[in-house]
Amino acid sequence: MKLRTSLKGLDTTEILHPQDRSTIKKLNKIPGFKAIVDKTIVNIMEKYAEIEYSAEGINVTSKSMPVIHRQLVEACRLLDVKDIPACSTDWFYDISSFTIGEQKKRMVLQSGTIDLLSLDELFFVMGHELGHMKCGHKTYHMFTEALYMPIVNSDLKIWMSLVKMPLLNWYRISDFTADRMGLLCCQDINVALSTMIKMAGLPKKCYSQIHIESFIQQAIDFEKNYSGTMDSVIKYLSINTSAMPWLVVRASELWSWYHSGEYNKILNKYR
Repeated sequence: MKLRTSLKGLDTTEILHPQDRSTIKKLNKIPGFKAIVDKTIVNIMEKYAEIEYSAEGINVTSKSMPVIHRQLVEACRLLDVKDIPACSTDWFYDISSFTIGEQKKRMVLQSGTIDLLSLDELFFVMGHELGHMKCGHKTYHMFTEALYMPIVNSDLKIWMSLVKMPLLNWYRISDFTADRMGLLCCQDINVALSTMIKMAGLPKKCYSQIHIESFIQQAIDFEKNYSGTMDSVIKYLSINTSAMPWLVVRASELWSWYHSGEYNKILNKYR
């Protein structure tokens, strides 16, 4: 495993995607909003996750899965995350992961994530999820997710319909920030992109032939060829019915940030 630079004292404000920074700033300015959401929606969802994943998944500990646990501890050290979140695995053979919680944080790694990624690539995924935690996304993520819960009554639905689309757009934009944190964790742009290629659907039989340049060219061509008005509308509607931004778009955003020099500028501060 390569030697990585620990980003002790990491300031996430310089990492946030501009749209992410703007939305977080606006949400944080609403008097008492975060505190209310933390005490209600977040509290309920944390308790639910604690029971759900203790019953369904396998807790990642130094005894149950020592290699994965050591890697989580190291990822937290690299990104200066003081409180190591609870971590568990769940059976689903896909490369996916998610986090839940603000006070009682938990990371869930699907079994396919651990099987299909290298340890270096797993650093990118862990860094991405820790990024959501460290950048202050989780309270507002859970609020956005709660908009789709069946317990929402008809009176609230009218108001919530007004905030759904802007929050959904931010929800996906926040992944651009988390990808930057993933890169700062794995500290290798090729590792970050190979992870995205696998997530985008590369057949396992082709894992030994990953061609990063082709994927980057696909991302560049996508942005160049589908930038018209109608294309933009279609992209907006499609992205807002997805759980996360398209992988090609995420790759393009990360590639642009990396080549802007911001990645090396941040990393060099801690070397």
